[in-house]
Amino acid sequence: MIIIYRAANIADAHLIRQLLEAEAIPAFIQGEYLQGAVGELPANTEILVHVADENADAARVVVDEWESAEPVVTEDEALPEALPQRAAGGGYSLAKGIVLFLMVVIGGALAMSLVYRYAQG
Repeated sequence: MIIIYRAANIADAHLIRQLLEAEAIPAFIQGEYLQGAVGELPANTEILVHVADENADAARVVVDEWESAEPVVTEDEALPEALPQRAAGGGYSLAKGIVLFLMVVIGGALAMSLVYRYAQG
């Protein structure tokens, strides 16, 4: 068995394994269960994806394609400037934030004074 990929996390390891198996390349993940025991083991436990020696070249091609692929941006993940604009007056401004802050502070002070007066009798 040859290490074909050193995964950053368990999800990456399983993704690579699934990509390899989709190309009829059996793969094995080593170390995936050690991540749950990090408190007892060194925190640098690696998650490794292994393939058989005879599948190493084909597996490297799959891994290289995955690592060099560009991310796909869908319409749902559009840039912020493409988002619809809020209606006028619908957003928060500094003035609204200050007014809200003062209302909370003054309301809290009034509530505390009432509690203090009630406690005194």
